[in-house]
Amino acid sequence: MLIKNLFKFWTFQVFSPGTLVKEKYEAFKSLLAQDACAHETMAELEAILYNRNRVDLQAVAKEYDRLAACVSAMVASLLKMHPSRNAPLDTYYRKFDAYVRFLLYPGKVDTAPPFAIQVDEIPPDSLPLVGTKALNLAGINRELGLPVPRGFVVTTNAFHCFLNHNRLNRVINDTLARLDIHCPQSLAKSARELTSMIMEASVPPGVKSAMVQALAALDRSRNVPLTLAVRSSGVGEDTIASFAGQYQTLLHVNEAEVIHAYKQVIASKYDARALFYRISRGLLDHATPMAVLVLEMVHPAASGIVYTRPIDSPDTGSLSIQAVSGLGDTLVGGDVSPDNPILAERKSDGTIGDIHENIVHPLLDRRAITTLARWGVLLETFFASPQDMEWTMDAAGRLFILQSRPLNIAPAPPAAPKPATAGTIADPVLIRGGETASPGRGCGRVFQAVPPLDSHDFPEGAVVVSRSASPDLVLALERASAVVTDLGSSSGHLATVAREFNIPALVNTGNATSALIQGDRITVDADNRVVYQGEMASDPSPEANGADNFETTPFMRTLGNLMAFISPLSLLDPDAPGFSPEGCRSMHDIIRFAHETAIQEMFALGNRKGGRIKGARKLISGLPMLFYLLDVGGGIRETAADPKQAADPKQAADPKQVTLAEITSLPLKALFNGLKHPGIRWSNITHFDWESHDRIVMAGGIISADAPRFGSYAVFSSDYLNLNLRFGYHFVILDTLCTSIPTDNYILFRFSGGGGDARGRALRAGFIEGVLKHLDFAIHSKGDLVDARFQMGEPADLTNRLDMVGRLMGATRLMDMYLTENADVDHLVDDFMNGRYDFSSTSS
Repeated sequence: MLIKNLFKFWTFQVFSPGTLVKEKYEAFKSLLAQDACAHETMAELEAILYNRNRVDLQAVAKEYDRLAACVSAMVASLLKMHPSRNAPLDTYYRKFDAYVRFLLYPGKVDTAPPFAIQVDEIPPDSLPLVGTKALNLAGINRELGLPVPRGFVVTTNAFHCFLNHNRLNRVINDTLARLDIHCPQSLAKSARELTSMIMEASVPPGVKSAMVQALAALDRSRNVPLTLAVRSSGVGEDTIASFAGQYQTLLHVNEAEVIHAYKQVIASKYDARALFYRISRGLLDHATPMAVLVLEMVHPAASGIVYTRPIDSPDTGSLSIQAVSGLGDTLVGGDVSPDNPILAERKSDGTIGDIHENIVHPLLDRRAITTLARWGVLLETFFASPQDMEWTMDAAGRLFILQSRPLNIAPAPPAAPKPATAGTIADPVLIRGGETASPGRGCGRVFQAVPPLDSHDFPEGAVVVSRSASPDLVLALERASAVVTDLGSSSGHLATVAREFNIPALVNTGNATSALIQGDRITVDADNRVVYQGEMASDPSPEANGADNFETTPFMRTLGNLMAFISPLSLLDPDAPGFSPEGCRSMHDIIRFAHETAIQEMFALGNRKGGRIKGARKLISGLPMLFYLLDVGGGIRETAADPKQAADPKQAADPKQVTLAEITSLPLKALFNGLKHPGIRWSNITHFDWESHDRIVMAGGIISADAPRFGSYAVFSSDYLNLNLRFGYHFVILDTLCTSIPTDNYILFRFSGGGGDARGRALRAGFIEGVLKHLDFAIHSKGDLVDARFQMGEPADLTNRLDMVGRLMGATRLMDMYLTENADVDHLVDDFMNGRYDFSSTSS
């Protein structure tokens, strides 16, 4: 591509310079459009980072793809403008693009067997293959010898194989890129589309065969129909992010229904509440693939939860044991409250002391209580953290562990929470009692949440009040200031998730829905298990109920790492030695370099030497100057060139000439408005390059003073102007863009040379610098050279300044000849700004 561009560039340079100028201008216009798009997209990515927006990483990938396309197009346009000079830039773009895509997109996933592994055969290092729940169960059974149900896990390899087999990866990514979890319609629509696609897809033959074989391997010695529990074992689940109650669990599944149940569980990865939870917690879709546990059902007499530390006093030694009759799904789902929770005390050596003989529980005897407490201590030691253990007991009194995961509780505060005083909350107590599911205090208006739940219904900062402690309430947690429920327990799924979201939650109050009135302002003090009428004097900060740790999530870490290759800007000074493709250290640097270099390339058009460019037309301006124009797009009003086709033959266009009346270019018209200001004297002034004329005469050449090589040139369009203006021994180069997009607009101006002595030229340069400073230009000058830049502005700002620059050019054309040592340049600048444009009478 580079060789092709070079060949085209030099061919046009030699044989058709007018075509080259037009192509360069078209490339320049394209580059500016892509520059605006690149900055807009980069701003979107920075907003996601700095506002900590809860979006899926695919939304970032979509924005990055747009940014990469813009930057790639900018590089291509710059290479069209001058292929050889900027060739290394494409190499640096490709490097940064590769770095970012490495962070954004996972490597190749494994879609090969094993697709199913028996629980008692799961290797200890197989977390990415079997997920957390299955790995923990296998370790509990293998290392501690504790009983767990028989079964097998359908691996994450099977999940990847399922997605690839049905070609679902691209559509999943596209849907996640569009998802807005804070818009109920978007969340519901995306979840519906994704779960439907999975349920309509087919399980690959290899996966189905592996599941059938795993079922056949289960113990059939009891000669009874096999009944199964099918539940999630996602990677990342049951860790610091519990996913409690977010994925589907199916009970009493027979063998014929297992394949369909498997699809239901993996589809629940994209259920609305699971999507909301995962993205809110800053977890990545590709990093949380789904494995599925298929376990033999234990037909329970009782089930429950063991917390190895109390929620409200985690530094104490007691364990909490909660139990309900039958299945435990009603307990963890928040639909019932436990029967007589038991606290078992630890001894100083960490073991459980004797359970007091007076303890009577309707569902558990002393042996079962002691066993559960001892298992809790063993699990806490084995996993080296407090545990949330789910258990069940069959009709014969045999106990089984169904899962164990970290009990995510904050360290105990330095001092016990203080009860609210009358000085803080003056209004009466509405509720006293219940269980602290998540500590802290929150204030807001009561919102009674009635199923079916819609996150759009929840007002920002409301106290959510509900009969049950359903995990569906996760959709409200990000907006809620607190949660209060009639039923539920501190060991339920909602309690677990509320602690992760740092939302105060008080459950099992018995009467929240009847005692708390819709719209009333209340304060929930979950630490002291009290709900007050009214609000505290000042709402607590977000940190009061626990620090927001979204900053440290995988999403934010990934985004921060990739933005390090996108947004930093190190190329600040175009005149610095390191302002080069090799100096680029980010996409932003490439954007900056391409934009600045493109402007300089257009500015360099003013350094052309030699005769008139083919296609240029002579300007009839009424000024004593030889001027040639090349229109590259919309700068001249279309007029019939053939007198026979013109409405008035006298108005027919001369294909070799153009008048000011025919000019439609905004910047060129503004500049000539200034040049033709009535205050400028043009009499007896000839626009002629005597230096070049003298060289030709001295060399024996004979050439007309009206020859193109002595003229000035302008390449222009409706909103662009590149000007090379010659006044005898000095010259002006001006390049400007004047569009409806203020951030694209600029004026570059260079003035140098002159026929006077060094002092006169320096004084004129000082005068020009002073005027341009009044016009808000940034100036760099040396001797008789003045470089100036005006950056960004509304079209009216630029046309006003171009008008003044035109006046400045006309007023200073011979100033170096008559300014003397004693001239007060500052005073002359003030005169100019006050409307004086003729300085020929300036005397010492």
